Amino acid sequence: MDEGELRARRETLFVAILLLLGSLFIMYPFLDAILIAIAVSYLLSFAHRTINGRLQNELISSIIVISSVLGTIVIGLYFFINNAFYIQEQFQVFAGSLQQNVIAALEALNIPQIFINNVENYFSNFSSTASSYVIDVFFSLPLALIDVGIFLVTTIFIYRDRSKLKAEINGMLQGLPETEQKILRSLLQSIDSIFRGVFVTQTVVAVLMALATAIGFYIISIFTTPMELIPLWSFLIALAALLPLIAGFMIYGPVGLYYLAIADEPIKGSLILVYGIIVLQILPEVFLRPYVGSKSLDEHPLIIFLGFLAGPLVLGLKGLILGPLILILTKEFLFNYTNLVSDASE
Repeated sequence: MDEGELRARRETLFVAILLLLGSLFIMYPFLDAILIAIAVSYLLSFAHRTINGRLQNELISSIIVISSVLGTIVIGLYFFINNAFYIQEQFQVFAGSLQQNVIAALEALNIPQIFINNVENYFSNFSSTASSYVIDVFFSLPLALIDVGIFLVTTIFIYRDRSKLKAEINGMLQGLPETEQKILRSLLQSIDSIFRGVFVTQTVVAVLMALATAIGFYIISIFTTPMELIPLWSFLIALAALLPLIAGFMIYGPVGLYYLAIADEPIKGSLILVYGIIVLQILPEVFLRPYVGSKSLDEHPLIIFLGFLAGPLVLGLKGLILGPLILILTKEFLFNYTNLVSDASE
C-alpha cells in the first residue's frame, strides 16, 4: 500500500470519527435510553441462549424474550399511572405526621419558637416540592414515553441483528490499515469485556444488596418487633443498587423514618437508618462494588471506585456505564498504544 492510499484511508477514518462524534452529540439527550438498551440487549442475548438451549427453537425463544421485555414495561407503566397520585397522597400524610412528631419533640425540649417555625416552614416547603415533583413526573410521561420507545426499538433491533452488526463491524475493520485495525479491534474487544463486566458487577451487587437487606431487616425484626414487607424492601433495594448513589436511601430512609417518627418505635427506626447508611450505602459504594468490579473487569479497585462514583455524579444515569467504560478505555489505550503501533509497524 503506497503512502497516498494510506493517507487517504486515514483521512477517511478521521472523517468517520468526526461524524460519529456528531451523531453522539445529536443522540446525547437519549443516551440513557440507548445505553440501557445496549445493556438489556446483552442480557436478552444471554437469556435467549439459555431458553433456546432448552426449547431448541429460535423463533419461540425470541418471542418469549421480547414478550418479557414488553410485558415488564407495560406493567410498570400501568402501575405508575394508576398509583402516582395515591403515592403523592400517602407521602403528604407521611410528611404531615412526621412534621407533627418532630414539632412535638422540639417543643418538649424547649427549643426556641423561631427555630420551630423554621422547621415547620421547611417541612411545608419540602412537602410541596415533593408533591410538585410527582405531578411533574406524571405530566412529563409523554416525554418519558419517547425514551421508552427509543429504548424498546433499540433493544429489539440490537437483539435481533446482533450477529449482523458484528459481521458489519468486522467487515469495516478489515478495510482499514493494519495499524488502525489493530488499535480499533483492541478497543472494541475492551468495550465488549467492559460492558459485560459492568453488567456482571451491577447484577452481583444488586443480588448481594437484596440478601443484605433481607438478613439485616429480619435480624432487626427479631430484636424489636416483626417487620412487614421485607421481601418487597429487599427487591426495591436491589433495584436501587443499579441506580446512582443515593437511590438506596430513598427506600430504607422513609421506612426508618416511619418507624422512628410515626409508628412510635424509635429503636427500630434508628436501627434501620444506621444499618441502611452503613451496610446498604457506605460499604457497597466504598468496598463491595469496587471489589466485585475489580474481579469481573480485572482492573484495579480504584479505577472501578472512581468510575462508578464519578460517572453518575457527572453524567447522571448514563454515567453508570460511561464512567467505568471511559476510565478503563483511557487507561488501556494509554498503556497499550505504543505497543499496538510498534507491533503493527514491524
